[in-house]
Amino acid sequence: MLKWSVVVFILVFAAGCRGYTPPISAQTKDDLSRPIDCNRAREDIQTLEQEKTEVVEQAKAGVKMFVPAAAARAILHGDYLDREKVASGEYNQDIDNKIQQIKEKCSI
Repeated sequence: MLKWSVVVFILVFAAGCRGYTPPISAQTKDDLSRPIDCNRAREDIQTLEQEKTEVVEQAKAGVKMFVPAAAARAILHGDYLDREKVASGEYNQDIDNKIQQIKEKCSI
């Protein structure tokens, strides 16, 4: 029984540690916090639209919050809250809000 517990632990740990990718890229965080520039408004909107996560990615982020190894890694990398934002849809809402602000300010 102990052998199987060790094997299961190793498999869960390995699954959680495969290829680390942050849930929200540094570039996207910069795009969301950048002041609005009407000269680049259409480009910024296009970039933000491309950054929106799909439902599948949201589900993956949600699952990774609860897999022990992945959750521990997210905490160590400091992106656990980012994963929560993606999983809950708050990340897409932040992008939609920024796009709306750009459209309103630049009359698009």
